[in-house]
Amino acid sequence: MAKILVVDDETKIREILSEFFGKMGFEVIQAGGGQEGIERLKSDPQIDLMILDMKMPEVTGIDVLKAKSALNDQRPVILLTGTVSQDNIEVLGFSMDDVIYKPFDLFLILGMVKKKLIRKT
Repeated sequence: MAKILVVDDETKIREILSEFFGKMGFEVIQAGGGQEGIERLKSDPQIDLMILDMKMPEVTGIDVLKAKSALNDQRPVILLTGTVSQDNIEVLGFSMDDVIYKPFDLFLILGMVKKKLIRKT
C-alpha cells in the first residue's frame, strides 16, 4: 500500500491521521514541523503523497512547498488549513480540490488520497 507523509505541528492531528490511515492499510510517516517534512521528502523516495498543514511556526507549509518545488518533487499534496483562502490556494498552484479545511472529515481526506494516488500511477 502507499506511503503517506503527514506534516503538522499539532501532535493530535498527526496521531489521528496516522491511526486512521494505518487502519486503512497505508504506511504513515509523521513530521512534527516543516523542516522535518522537508528532510523526510529528501530522504525517502518511497513516500507517495504528503498531507501538509499550511500554518506551522518557523517553517510553514508554504516553505515546505517551495522546498518541494526546488527539489522538482512531483509527489501529490493535500493541504490542511483553517485559514487559507481560495485565492491564496490558486496563487500557490493548487485548486480547492487539493484543500481540506480543519476540522476535517477523515473519509473525505481518504477519498482525496485515493483520487490523487490513482492520478499518480
